Amino acid sequence: MAILYDDKYHLHLGYYEDNCDYESIAFKRQSEDVWDVFFDFKGYGINNITLENELTLQPYGTRIFSIDNKEVDYDIGVQQFKRLLFINKII
Repeated sequence: MAILYDDKYHLHLGYYEDNCDYESIAFKRQSEDVWDVFFDFKGYGINNITLENELTLQPYGTRIFSIDNKEVDYDIGVQQFKRLLFINKII
C-alpha cells in the first residue's frame, strides 16, 4: 500500500552550522499522525546510509526517519536531523 501525503503540510528542516548547508523535508501522512522526513543524499553528493528498500520520494530523496505526532515541532525535527547527520559522520 502506497503512503499518501497531504501536500498542504510539509516542513523544511535544515542544518546550517559550521559552513554546512543541509536540508531535509518532512511531509505529513494523510491517514495518520506521522511525519516522514526525506533527505536527498544524491543531491548533496553523499552515499545513502539508509536501508536499500527504504521509501524514496522524488525529488525529495529517501526517508531518513519519521516523527509520530499530529504536529511536528521545528526544533525537535532539526535536532533529530542534526543527530542523524552527526551519527553518520556527515557533519
